[in-house]
Amino acid sequence: MAVRRGVVRWALFLAALVVSASMGSGTAVAAELGDYRWERRPLLLFAPTNSDPRLVETLSRIDASRCDVLDRDMVVGVVVGEGTSTLDGQVIDSEQAQQLTGRYGVGDTDFTVVLIGKDGGEKWRVNDVPSLQTVFAVIDGMPMRSREMAADPGRC
Repeated sequence: MAVRRGVVRWALFLAALVVSASMGSGTAVAAELGDYRWERRPLLLFAPTNSDPRLVETLSRIDASRCDVLDRDMVVGVVVGEGTSTLDGQVIDSEQAQQLTGRYGVGDTDFTVVLIGKDGGEKWRVNDVPSLQTVFAVIDGMPMRSREMAADPGRC
């Protein structure tokens, strides 16, 4: 009886190890985005390559509105099929990029912009170069942002 319990425990341990190992790689990006929960608003830019003209234009607009982006606690993620993907300026590997692409249902050749709220939920999506004024309006209409603006009217 004691031997059987030992075997059962060993089998459960191995099963837990296999499950955690398989889940570990699949949750890396979720954990990374989770690091921003309640602190930052990720704006994810999906493109086929780093040189996609829509991506280049969007990044140019973001750079021109840097103060407004920072004022709204936004962090930018660039997720590309070919090239270097980044999240908040840090390189993410191709597996993590594929996980984000799958998680948000974006095709390999699509250009898509997804705004994630501080609560971790998808708040807005567009398949073209976004108007940052629209992105800012979406954020400014959020209840949490209303409280933030009341507490600190802004730096810009």
